[in-house]
Amino acid sequence: MDEQKAMLAVPTGTQSVNRSYYAAGKGLSVMATVFFVIGEMAGGGVLSLPFGVYQMGWIGSVMVVFVAIVSGYTGVILGRCWEFLLLQWPDEYAAEHVRHPYPSIGEKAAGKKASYAVSILINITLFSVSTVFLLLLSTNLDSVFSDKLNYRVWVVIVGAVLIPLNWLESPKDAWWLALIATVATSIAVTTVVIILLVTGRDSDAIVESPTFESFILGFAIVAFAFGGHASFPTYQHDMANTSKFGVAVTIGYAIILAMYIPVSALGSEYLRNNTGGNILTSLKSENQHIEHAITGVTWLFNIHIFFGYVIIANPVSQDIERMFNVPTKFGPKRIIVRTVQVCLSIGVAIAVPCFTSILSLIGGTTVMLLSYIMPCYFFLRLSQSLGYYIPLHELVVNYLIIGFSFLTMGATVYSAIMEFISNGCKYPNAK
Repeated sequence: MDEQKAMLAVPTGTQSVNRSYYAAGKGLSVMATVFFVIGEMAGGGVLSLPFGVYQMGWIGSVMVVFVAIVSGYTGVILGRCWEFLLLQWPDEYAAEHVRHPYPSIGEKAAGKKASYAVSILINITLFSVSTVFLLLLSTNLDSVFSDKLNYRVWVVIVGAVLIPLNWLESPKDAWWLALIATVATSIAVTTVVIILLVTGRDSDAIVESPTFESFILGFAIVAFAFGGHASFPTYQHDMANTSKFGVAVTIGYAIILAMYIPVSALGSEYLRNNTGGNILTSLKSENQHIEHAITGVTWLFNIHIFFGYVIIANPVSQDIERMFNVPTKFGPKRIIVRTVQVCLSIGVAIAVPCFTSILSLIGGTTVMLLSYIMPCYFFLRLSQSLGYYIPLHELVVNYLIIGFSFLTMGATVYSAIMEFISNGCKYPNAK
């Protein structure tokens, strides 16, 4: 029996044979992939996390660590799923550039309908998240240049500047964007922690007891902050050594957690009920030097969010181009498709500017499916169909994640709807 188990052991990153489409030195390195993992999640996540933690009360910081562990695990097993495809169908997935790796995992695990479902969910999720990034960037610029331009004008300006950057083919062509975004956020997070420690607790802040609705909404925001899985297979596909993706996820999550914990804990404790959906709009001081530091932090986050938009929007662009048979080489068709994509994002950002409501709905529905439920389900299906052994404890963990995620998703939809009914939808800093 032990011999049979050893033969059927699920291949991990260290046991797999590298079958990357890219020749050695041509694809993404492990550290470049780490930058993409951080670049996708850390910008919007770290800004909204203090609000999410405050909404959950004293247990909020514990839940951040819990969600990080669960999300990191599902990221690793999603990487194993792609390894299954490369090992079992090398001619199909390792011999040519694949524009839709996550839907391909869905197809091999659960059929064509699953592939279509994954594709739809990815496009909804990443389009929505990129729109949230556009909202964040415009809100930040509106606060820096107060009374200069209308918020909606900033949305149009930012979108117009993003259009040419969105023409880059895939992550391997934009690794430097991820590096810049990671460095900018690291400096910004360190500065925010220092500002919070220096300014201390907001004298007007009070502690409000969390309700069921606020807890669920807060949890959804935390889930969103660790929900980058929609793009993970795209990054793994572009790696020079795909079998090292689990290592990249582990390093990336460790760095993200080091950013998230101090900002979320200090932000929720010091700002309390004054913690907004974007912590930058809540940081205030009468000290001129601190105000300058806050402005500097805002610009650093703007850099991350600006480049983060390009990173997040890319998988959507590739999937749309696949559907319309757009050539992989740069040309007018790519320019048209990706320009229209950004213009649609601008339109949605102007029409639906409810930042925290968007985060809650995305975090509790599409992100919950793509980042927590589907990785576990596809991993179990592929392991079973291909004859790989999964230990009992790992089976239990996967089923628990799936069950808890479904419960959370239902509660989040209810809470987000009630929140929207209570507060409505207003333009941030509307003038």
